[in-house]
Amino acid sequence: MKLFLQLIRLKHWIKNLIIFAPIIFALQLFNYDKLIKSLIAFLCFSFVSVLVYIINDIKDKNNDSLHEIKKQRPIASSKIKPIVAIIIGSLFAIPGFVFSIILGIPSTLIIFIYFVINIFYTFIFKNFVILDVFIISLGFCLRVLLGSVAINVYLSYWMLLTTFSGSLIIGFGKRRHELDLLGEDASNHRNILAEYNKNILDIMIIISTSITIISYTLYTINEDIINKFGTAGLIITVPFVLYGLFRYLLLIYCKGKGGSPEELVINDPGIIISVILWFIVILLQIYFKDLINLNFNIIQ
Repeated sequence: MKLFLQLIRLKHWIKNLIIFAPIIFALQLFNYDKLIKSLIAFLCFSFVSVLVYIINDIKDKNNDSLHEIKKQRPIASSKIKPIVAIIIGSLFAIPGFVFSIILGIPSTLIIFIYFVINIFYTFIFKNFVILDVFIISLGFCLRVLLGSVAINVYLSYWMLLTTFSGSLIIGFGKRRHELDLLGEDASNHRNILAEYNKNILDIMIIISTSITIISYTLYTINEDIINKFGTAGLIITVPFVLYGLFRYLLLIYCKGKGGSPEELVINDPGIIISVILWFIVILLQIYFKDLINLNFNIIQ
């Protein structure tokens, strides 16, 4: 069972939770029909991503066998044959595409675009410096877009920008971790790593972090958003976002982590607490503000 869960990368499904962001900020979290659609979108996207991961693992089998951590993966370690892995991946992906039709053709199209782009990424785009990380970030944007289209709600440009820049931090942080972990052998594992160095990655991470903080902050104080939620109180969620980002950077630079972002989210107490508190405050501010009288319009 453990080998199977590693193959389908169950831990990576946590990245797909961002699909639920639109329903939260659309004030539809307690709308049963839309919540079910968001859940279907999450499952369909996760199922299709299984085949994406498997194809990528098969393509990188030889390189992953040289990686200290990735060599333990089922395909890289030859514990599961590629043909068997493809069959398992297809058993997930086919239902993922089929059931996405319930959400409408636009939702299916978004998932299909994600699939195609990642196939091109596996065989082509991952060999282009900077573009490789941009493609990863585009995948997160497609997740948010799916969450919006599936329930037919408006998607804020600020949310999209925050998602893109935030995922750039993850992508560039992952590249930096690979350089740290593999050293001079980095390019043997991934050719594109020869094009990066720690200094340029540090600059890119700093810029991406700055854009993320600014875009999220501007989202919370945007007049249309304040009018929509009937409160200016979202600004108090900024410190939780700051802490989460700073904690993530600390883990990258001081703890030598960042190779598996989803495991950091699951295992690091600091990030877990900041995410939980952020979510609680979001709920209190936009869903229960009248009940607890936490309206901050006075500070406008």
